[in-house]
Amino acid sequence: MIDTHAHLDMLKSEEDLQESLQKLDCIITIGCDKEEIYKAVDIAERYKNVFASIGYHPYDVNGLSEEDILLLEKLYRKSSKVVAVGETGLDYYREITPKSVQWDFFEKQLELAKKLNLPVVVHSRSADADTVQILKNHAPFPASGVLHCFGGDIRMMERCVEMGFYISFAGNITYPKADSLRKVLKETPLDRLLLETDSPFLSPQKVRGKPNKPSNIFYTLEFVSTFLRIDSKELEEITDKNAKNLFRIEKTVTV
Repeated sequence: MIDTHAHLDMLKSEEDLQESLQKLDCIITIGCDKEEIYKAVDIAERYKNVFASIGYHPYDVNGLSEEDILLLEKLYRKSSKVVAVGETGLDYYREITPKSVQWDFFEKQLELAKKLNLPVVVHSRSADADTVQILKNHAPFPASGVLHCFGGDIRMMERCVEMGFYISFAGNITYPKADSLRKVLKETPLDRLLLETDSPFLSPQKVRGKPNKPSNIFYTLEFVSTFLRIDSKELEEITDKNAKNLFRIEKTVTV
């Protein structure tokens, strides 16, 4: 099983990290600020079944410059374990970063991903229309990308899939009040479906209230397989194949 989005440097304990490394075939760890990008690369370099995606979260782009974008490129060129740019995107849920600044650095990272021929990991919260518009403005994306922890509606999903993106669902898909999100899941093409934990956030319902960890992805897998009426092993094979295709790790990770 592959967890396509986790923040391994934020896990509660070394025990949680080691358990997850043993139970999963692969984990994509995310670095999304000026400190975490180094931590993500370091963890990926230390463990064979960990790869890194590096970028700047919309809440962390205040005060950044063009040099910080160049830094992402330098880290990519220094490490073969960097497989994507992001997470980057828009987040209007809290007024932490001006929208204009978010737009600017979202666009810069999209263009960097295209320059490096890397997929892009997109974060979008309370910003559906603007996210789609920016992606449309910068399309096409030859290396594709993923809308991580998807929280939009069916139309947003469809428009992103039309642009070649994957759609990833996290532990919140299991929450009792997530009916609208499950409607999107039901309509998402299987060849564009990914699963993630977003650890240590968004623990699945069965362990809700506790810090999340990548090994909890099996709770989400079980829930989604039941909801979609697909055998869990078959669903695991589908989502793992999609993850390996997106992050181009199919020759490295064997399942």
